[in-house]
Amino acid sequence: MLTQVDAPPAAKSGHWRITIDARADLVVPLRDYFRRLGVQAEVRGATAVEVETDIPFAEVEEWVDGWSQVNDVPARLEQPVAAPAPRQAPLLKGPRLGELLIRKGFVTEDQLKWALADSRHTGELLGVVLLRRQLIFEDELARTLSDQLMIPYVSLMRIGVNAFVARLLPIEVGERVAAIPVRTSGETVHVAFADPTDSDAVGQVQAILPDIEVCVAELSDIKMAWREVRRVTGAA
Repeated sequence: MLTQVDAPPAAKSGHWRITIDARADLVVPLRDYFRRLGVQAEVRGATAVEVETDIPFAEVEEWVDGWSQVNDVPARLEQPVAAPAPRQAPLLKGPRLGELLIRKGFVTEDQLKWALADSRHTGELLGVVLLRRQLIFEDELARTLSDQLMIPYVSLMRIGVNAFVARLLPIEVGERVAAIPVRTSGETVHVAFADPTDSDAVGQVQAILPDIEVCVAELSDIKMAWREVRRVTGAA
């Protein structure tokens, strides 16, 4: 007679948050350290990484302690927490980009309609289409957004970009949505967007970096900054 044997229960996946003290330059290396160990890990803020694994908590804690000692920086592993719910992207007060540019007299209604159709067809941001077709200048776009939305304008060519802070956001995401982290303030990451009125672009960034302050910068400066980040960090 055959005896039925119940299969052992599947290991339960745990979700933890690791916070390091005021060292934004070490967040990406910490994430990559866990990924090399076969653990799902993502950056979640200026000084935090969240991991999800079925490895016991005590073993994860040993890994964190070892990494902390090697890098000589305090790191805290919080007890298991529920996976974070998606947060709503920050709502920017004011009209959409096209309306702003019409008000400023930089484009006509017909030009805007044509550019919106091109944007839907190519999947490019509206600001990218307007610049590519040379309907506006970059400084007109950036400063219009800054003035009308009451958000900071950032001159990336003047202040530069810290490659370690920029890498808080995956390069492929930053290049796709035309955005780049430029500095941190506590747990807040200041992110420069070429088109901060694009809620999808802001939402994609905030899915990775929940606590952001939206800024605006020229598209070409953002692209150039990402190229420099790739060069400095050796990213493919």
